Amino acid sequence: MAHLDGVNRPRQHRRRHHRRQPGPDALRHTYREKAMSSYDPLRVAVIGCGGISGPYGASMRTKPEKVEIVGAYDMDAERAQAWAAENGGKAYASLDDLLAEPAIEAVVNLTIHHAHAEVNRAALNAGKHIHCEKPLATNLPDGRETVRLAEAADLRLSASPFTFLGEAQQTFFKALRDERIGKPMVVYSAMNWGRLEVWHGNAAAFYTRGVGPLFDVGVYALTVLTTAFGPVSRVTGFGGIQQPRRTQQSGPREGSSFYVETPDVVISGLEFANGMIGRLTASFLVGGAKDGSGTEVHGENGALYLGSNHDFNCAVEIQSGREWEALPYVAEPHRGVEWGRAVFDLADSLRTVSPQRATGRQALHVLDVCVSTLESIEHGHPVSTTTHFEPPAPYYE
Repeated sequence: MAHLDGVNRPRQHRRRHHRRQPGPDALRHTYREKAMSSYDPLRVAVIGCGGISGPYGASMRTKPEKVEIVGAYDMDAERAQAWAAENGGKAYASLDDLLAEPAIEAVVNLTIHHAHAEVNRAALNAGKHIHCEKPLATNLPDGRETVRLAEAADLRLSASPFTFLGEAQQTFFKALRDERIGKPMVVYSAMNWGRLEVWHGNAAAFYTRGVGPLFDVGVYALTVLTTAFGPVSRVTGFGGIQQPRRTQQSGPREGSSFYVETPDVVISGLEFANGMIGRLTASFLVGGAKDGSGTEVHGENGALYLGSNHDFNCAVEIQSGREWEALPYVAEPHRGVEWGRAVFDLADSLRTVSPQRATGRQALHVLDVCVSTLESIEHGHPVSTTTHFEPPAPYYE
């Protein structure tokens, strides 16, 4: 993952990301704190030991009272062995062996995008709960089938992006719930990720059909937006392949070229079921953008700004007059991203009365918005979505 920077802000009012002390709300009990009462940790295994598995493992190890790591599997046996040696548990020789292990209650699916649906199906058929990295699937039928299987088997399906659980993001949502800017009317959000081939060792995989900037990073913004404003009813997409040929600039494939198969710049006009309208921009083209990864919402009485759809300790600001002012966090923020947070949320929901927040239903709707946007680009007309979900309960009261 690349570190996200940038915001959606008028330049004359632009502020740098900064660290603030939590406000009075941080002193109140939270769902998360209530869920920390003693229970048997959820026994999990990781499937897919690529780059993102490192941060997941390091994060999950910080809360052994919530999660017990049983093991891992990867098609590259050496990677699985290295991951298990670092994070605990055993390296399984095959996916079937891992899924047959009765000690494993849940799997964390960190495989490549195109493998998510297949691995999810196998895990659900084996009776395992799931947390799946984004996207839930690369097409809508696979996403629907994943949700159907989980619900039919009464298994929990957790899914990324989970970064809406961050302290900054929860501060943003609370300000909206408290009507600090009155009725929200329009929202702008961006995920300008830059050229992946500059830093990622296998960038070509991210430029294939079913991935691209919308499915890989646009989903961060869409999850924030749908958490705040509910389902999107219709989309109008605009975009294209602006730089068709790319050259790998890092890793073992450095110097090799590949062709882009899916739009590397996407703009999606969003019509929400509640009457809100918005715009999302996602790209693998713009690097170092000042308006790179933030969300700004305008209401009847002012505006709110979230500095990042990704980082838990980004700026959160309100404009009720001419000036922008920092809002205190609802709790002391984790620096960057706590990668195990959705797994901890899954454990809490299975062991306590705490509601599950990072749900498959919301991930399916976000997938629907992505697929509908590309369909709109291809056919040149608005496309209605066909899925719905209930927005998650607040992570902080």
